[in-house]
Amino acid sequence: MVDKEQLKHTAAIVLGCLETVSSFASSFNPLFGIVTTLVGAARKGLVEDDTHKLDKDFQQIHDKLKSISEQNKELLDQIHISEISINYGDLEKNIEYQYRAFKNMVDRIRRDPEKGEQYKAEFKKIYRKQKGRLNLNTYYAAVMEDQGPFGRPLLRYYLEHCNKNRKIMEAKCAHLVYLFHIGLIALMAYYVVTEDDEDEFREEWGQKVLNIQTKMQEILDECSEE
Repeated sequence: MVDKEQLKHTAAIVLGCLETVSSFASSFNPLFGIVTTLVGAARKGLVEDDTHKLDKDFQQIHDKLKSISEQNKELLDQIHISEISINYGDLEKNIEYQYRAFKNMVDRIRRDPEKGEQYKAEFKKIYRKQKGRLNLNTYYAAVMEDQGPFGRPLLRYYLEHCNKNRKIMEAKCAHLVYLFHIGLIALMAYYVVTEDDEDEFREEWGQKVLNIQTKMQEILDECSEE
């Protein structure tokens, strides 16, 4: 059984990761400043023992991230590369599916709390079926490492194909931030319902978020303004 304190502890960890990457993203997309504010409010709610609002807080965060993603769609379409879609399109769909499964679980538990354990079990099954943590780990490796289908980091591959256009690369970085946000929220839920070690999550993804931030900044520094 997942207790209230465990939920608060794990949520605080993932919100810390989200606040870090949102704050960075606001440097090239001001709308992320709103996300940072929402994340900060959610963390404050945990401190004030207001966990019943947590699902609403995450919904507000998601809504704002989704609007950013939709606004970036036109720019992202300019660098639609079939090779990337083939290699990473399914991973992106899996991350979004896992997040929808998380939201569905929360909604169902709210409506019918007596079946909470059943809904949690169904979420675990879906999360694992959609390749579990592999989606986030593979995307992280694509951003950070030279290995992979392109022989260089994913953002550098995009940089070459958009002629170092800063607006396009900012849109791509914003989209990746969106994916990592919803992916980490779903992963947080998985840690909670499986009662896994939250310290492992903090140590792994706390550092990974900083690494992603550094890599994105390196790429953006190479862009031209046009």
